[in-house]
Amino acid sequence: MTGKLYLIPSPLGESKFDNVFPPFNSEIIQEIDHYIVENERKERRFLKKLGIRKPIDELTFFIMDKHEKGIDYKSFLAPCLEGKNVGLLSDAGVPCIADPGNKVVSVAHTLNIPVVPLIGPCSIILSLMASGFNAQNFSFLGYLPAEQAEREKELRFLETMIRKHKQTQIFIETPYRNNHLFNSILKVCSPDLRLCVACDLTMENEFIASQTIAKWKKQSIDLNKRPAIFLLYV
Repeated sequence: MTGKLYLIPSPLGESKFDNVFPPFNSEIIQEIDHYIVENERKERRFLKKLGIRKPIDELTFFIMDKHEKGIDYKSFLAPCLEGKNVGLLSDAGVPCIADPGNKVVSVAHTLNIPVVPLIGPCSIILSLMASGFNAQNFSFLGYLPAEQAEREKELRFLETMIRKHKQTQIFIETPYRNNHLFNSILKVCSPDLRLCVACDLTMENEFIASQTIAKWKKQSIDLNKRPAIFLLYV
């Protein structure tokens, strides 16, 4: 019998596990000896907090380096073909969403390995839920260009897409560049366009605010080094 590939969410930050993960996730990890991870040290700590009972040193970790080319994902799934379950862990949030784990899942489907997604926090979905924006037609863009002129050109294009298709636009930025992105949004977007900023989701200092560009310009906010999601809509 073929084993299963479990997609196991990780925390978005320092948050209470009982508030974010159902007990079922803790039960599942007791059955798994093989994990596919980006950061072994980080995921070892996470598994301990999630309540794994077996010694961590007895587990096998396959390292999925998103910067490395030619990774043999099929070899990561060899235990499944031997009837054993494998866990895929994301660096933060749910696997495969803004995460390289989708490549593993794609191979799993070609091998007829059952894929089982588990419940956990997804910053993209949580921010969309809390924004009040259109959640029937939205686009997640990942990162906008780092160079200011290109970034502001992209923002102008996104505003045309929002007005033409009534489509919510969602994007992220490296935390230390958040303020640069925020200032570009205020500079080039129309005053009536709405911006939602969602920071530190699921953590004690969580911040979510959704208002027009005109109102954002009247207040001061420091987003430096805070994990954030940005959403734009009319």
